[in-house]
Amino acid sequence: MAKASPLSEQERADLVAYLDGELTGEAARALEAKLSLDPAARAEADALRRTWELLDFLPQPQPSLRFTHHTLQRLAPLQADEQRRRQRWCIRCLGLGWVAALLFSAWVGYVGYNWLVPREPGERELLQDLRIIENKRLYDHIEDLDFWRALDAPDLFGEETSNS
Repeated sequence: MAKASPLSEQERADLVAYLDGELTGEAARALEAKLSLDPAARAEADALRRTWELLDFLPQPQPSLRFTHHTLQRLAPLQADEQRRRQRWCIRCLGLGWVAALLFSAWVGYVGYNWLVPREPGERELLQDLRIIENKRLYDHIEDLDFWRALDAPDLFGEETSNS
């Protein structure tokens, strides 16, 4: 008949994490309380701790110099690719910065020109009504605007007759 373990699977996983120094907080306090109250759980924890300590006596495999050289040789192209990606990113950012600076300076120049350059009186009105600009040479001969408005009156010339 197999002896029942005093720790559940979860408690054993918590114990391994505790021995590795990875268990913190409430879970660590609960495991410490169980170990202080339960001698069977404490014995299992001690056995596990001794097993951990025995691992230090096993021979440590040392990687060969060829392994290190081979690994670094494989990493070199990855580092070069990453460096090229960073360089492309920097070049793109620099180009975008120049484009943004040029657009901003063009906008500032346009706004500054329109704000600083004096305009002729009535120039805006002329620009808004192209018909006035096209017929300006005719309007220059008019001395009195009231006469011009009087010509528009329908009873000045009488009724128009239509010959059909």
